[in-house]
Formats: sequence, structure tokens, C-alpha cells
Amino acid sequence: MRTKRAMPIRTCVGCGSRESQSQLMRFTLGPEGALVPGRGEGRGGYLHPQRRCVRAFTAARSGFVRSLRVVVSRETRERYATLLEPSMTLWA
Repeated sequence: MRTKRAMPIRTCVGCGSRESQSQLMRFTLGPEGALVPGRGEGRGGYLHPQRRCVRAFTAARSGFVRSLRVVVSRETRERYATLLEPSMTLWA
């Protein structure tokens, strides 16, 4: 008898809601503290692929990203949002 495996659940760093990992996009902290979209090595964070979540992440007063265990500057978060802009037209 096969057992059904549970889907991993992650928390969006923008809106704070929990969602299946497959519904979120992952980013990691790259060299020199830059945020890098996609799979990467080490600790990562997750965002819904929606403008409102990316904007909430960018505008957050505290830059602490719990999943990364670091404070990410507003400037770095804004650069990351700009990096994501071209692909946002595909998102709801």
C-alpha cells in the first residue's frame, strides 16, 4: 500500500501566508548579500509570484528575513523587486 506524501509548506516573506512550496518562488542570499531568484545553495526564502507580495516584502519596515536568518537592506530588496519586474507580467 502506497502512502500519500505531504507537500512541503512554506511561508511567503511578503504576505506571511502559508502555501504549498510548488506555488511559491524561491530565492537565496548570493554573493555580497544579493538576493538571487531560483534554486540556490544554502538557506532560502519564498514569495508568492504576485506583485502585492513582492511589494510587501520590499516595503517591510524590518528587513529581517527569518528564513535567511539575516537582515536584508531595503535597497537590496528593491533591487530584487526590479530584477523580478520583467517576469511579473505573467503573474496574477
